[in-house]
Amino acid sequence: MCEGLLEESDGEEEEGDGHPRAPDDDDDGVEARRTTATATAEKKTEQQRRREKAARRKRALQAALRAARLQHQELFRLRGIKAQVALRLAELARRRERRRLQRLAEADKPRRLGRLKYQDPDIDVQLSSELSGSLRTLKPEGNILRDRFKSFQRRNMIEPRERAKFKRKYKVKLVEKRAFREIQL
Repeated sequence: MCEGLLEESDGEEEEGDGHPRAPDDDDDGVEARRTTATATAEKKTEQQRRREKAARRKRALQAALRAARLQHQELFRLRGIKAQVALRLAELARRRERRRLQRLAEADKPRRLGRLKYQDPDIDVQLSSELSGSLRTLKPEGNILRDRFKSFQRRNMIEPRERAKFKRKYKVKLVEKRAFREIQL
């Protein structure tokens, strides 16, 4: 075992694997590889160039054939596409007509303006026993003001309403009088 400073030999150091190492070994190997790769890329034979040119032509021809085949298939599919478009247009026209008819039917009906829905009033009629022999003695039936009010509701001029229910603001207290209490005991 050596202790202290190691003595250096004359230029070459031994590594742990026992082989002497040159200081610029790695750099030369990389440079050599680079130059060979570029040199081989530049130097191609005529036969290699012809093969690459033929391969490029073949790929271009295959791409053109594929595009032509796809276009041909699209032409054959055109009839089916036209039929689908015609069906879709017919369906749209039928829906449009149905919506138009529905809008016309809804135009005559009263719309819902408020919380409640409009309800037709009951028709006021007289029973056969209440009818008299002449129109002069016939009693008037119904209420003109109520009829006008319902007409406004039907024509969407005012919203349908219901009569407000009477509600007390305070709770009613039950108090027994003394006189009444004495009688019960």
